Amino acid sequence: MFRRVDKMIKKATVLLILILFMNTAIAYGFSDTDTFRVAGDIQFPPYEFLDSDGIYKGFNVDLLKAISLVTGMEFEFMPMKWEDAFYSIERNQADIIQGMKESDDRRARFNFTDSLLLNSQSVFVRNNNYSINDNSNLVNKVVSVLREDIVYLELSMIKDITIIQYDTMEEATEALINGEVEAMVGNTLTVNYICKENNWIDQIKIVGQKLNEQKYSMAVSKDNPQLLRKLNEGLDEIQNNGMYDVLHRKWFGTPIKNTSKETEMKIKMLLFFLFILSLIVLSVQLINRKLNRIIEEKTREEKLLINELRNYDKLQFMDKIISSLAHEIRNPLTSIKIYTTQMKNKMDNKEFMLAAAEDIPEEIDRIDDLIKEFMEYTSPRKPQIKVLNLKNELENAIKFIKLQIRDINIDLKIPEDIYIEFDLSHFKQTIINIILNSKDALIGTENPTIKINGYVDGKNVNIEIVDNGCGMDDESLDYIFEPFYTTKDNGNGVGMFIVKKLVEENGGKIVAGNNKKTSGLFVFLTVRMGVKNED
Repeated sequence: MFRRVDKMIKKATVLLILILFMNTAIAYGFSDTDTFRVAGDIQFPPYEFLDSDGIYKGFNVDLLKAISLVTGMEFEFMPMKWEDAFYSIERNQADIIQGMKESDDRRARFNFTDSLLLNSQSVFVRNNNYSINDNSNLVNKVVSVLREDIVYLELSMIKDITIIQYDTMEEATEALINGEVEAMVGNTLTVNYICKENNWIDQIKIVGQKLNEQKYSMAVSKDNPQLLRKLNEGLDEIQNNGMYDVLHRKWFGTPIKNTSKETEMKIKMLLFFLFILSLIVLSVQLINRKLNRIIEEKTREEKLLINELRNYDKLQFMDKIISSLAHEIRNPLTSIKIYTTQMKNKMDNKEFMLAAAEDIPEEIDRIDDLIKEFMEYTSPRKPQIKVLNLKNELENAIKFIKLQIRDINIDLKIPEDIYIEFDLSHFKQTIINIILNSKDALIGTENPTIKINGYVDGKNVNIEIVDNGCGMDDESLDYIFEPFYTTKDNGNGVGMFIVKKLVEENGGKIVAGNNKKTSGLFVFLTVRMGVKNED
C-alpha cells in the first residue's frame, strides 16, 4: 500500500511540473520576441492617422496588426509628422516606416518590402474650375502639396508655379476647398478618403492622368535584411489567407470623379456589362461549377483564419486564466503535502494511513481533472454538441476566472432545470470572453456588478449578461463583433469576434447594446434548448 501511495505522490509531482511548464510556454510564448518601432504619419488617412478619440488607425496600422497575428512579431506604433517619420530610421528613432512611395533616391536610402499596393497622385481642382485640365495648366498657379511629398520636386520644375506645403494632406485639401489655392496635387486614395469623411466629394474633381504611379511599401534600414525578410513573409501570408483583401475593402472607398475620363469610362462600362451578360448566357453551368469550388475553398480559408484568431485571442489573456488554475491546483497540493510530511511520524497510525490512502488519490484526481479541463479549453476544434445544465456550466466558467473577477459582484439568476445544446469548451470560452470584456468596462465603477439571467423562450434559451459599467457609444457598438476593432489601449479586438463565431457555430445568435437602466453593456444570447437525458 505504501508503494501505491508513493507512486501516486510521484504522479502528482510530475503532473504539477507538466502543467506549470505548459502554462509558462503558452502564456509567455512571445516574451522573447523583439518589439519593432514603427514610425508613421500622424495624419495620412486612410493609410494612418489619429482619429478624434486619439486612436491610431488606418490601412497600414491594420496591415501590421495582421502581420503580427500570423508571425508573432510585436510592433510599437509611433505616430508623428511625416517629415519626422521620413528621417526616423536614419535618426535611430524607428525600425520601420510603415508606408512610403518608392523612388530611386529613396531606394538608395532604404530597403523596401514587397509592394503593399500601387500608389498614385492626381491633380485636384474645385468643381467650378474649368481653366485647369491637367498638370500642364499649372503654370502661374498656386498649388498645395504635403510637406516632403515626392511630387514637390516634379512640380518645382514647372515655370512660375507657386507651391505651398502643408503638414497634413487634410490641410492641403481644405486650402483648395476654401479657395486659398487653385489646385492641389496629392495621393489619390488619401484625398478621396478625406473628402468622403468631410463631405467634400461633390466639391472637387480630378483632372488629367494619374501622376507618379509607384509602388507603395514599408521601409526599413539597409542594415536590417532580417527584418525585411520577416515583414515580407508576413505580408505574403496575409495576402494568401485573404486578410489583405478584407483590409483593402475596409479602408478604400468610392473614388472622386475624373472628368477627363468620364465618357471613356461609360463606354468601357457598357462594353464590360455586355461582355459579362454574354458570358452569363453562354456559360451559366460552367460558372456555377466554378463558384461552388471557390465557395468551398473560401470556406476552408475562413475556417483556418478563424482558428488562427482564436489562438491569438487565447494567448492574449491566458495569463489571467493560469493564475486561477494555479490557485485551484494549490489547494489539493496543500492537502497532499500535509499528509506526506506527517507520514514518517505516523506510519503506525492506521487511521491516519487509511485517511491518506483515501484523500490523496481524490486530490490527485482533482488536479488531473483541472489539467484535462485546461487542455480542453486550449484545443480548438469543431463543436461537439452536448446537453448542458445552464446554471452548472455558468458557475464552472465563473469559477475558472474567479481570481480575475473577485472584486465584481456576479448576480446569477438561472433556474436549476434549464438545459442547452452547446459544445462544452465553446460555451466556457464564450462566457469567459464576455465576462472579461465586461470586467474591463467596470474599472472605476462603484459597486461593479454583472447580472446573468436565463429563461426558456419556446424551443430556445435566452441568456442576458448585463453590467453597470460605462457602456459603448453607438458607433463602437456597430463594430463590437468585427476583428481588430477595439477601444481599449491594450486590447486586440479579437475576443468578441471569436464569441460571435462560436455562438453561430453552435446554432445560436448574439447581439449587444447599451442597457438604459444601468448605462452598462447588454449582451443577449439565444441558444437551442436541450432536453435532459433521463438515462
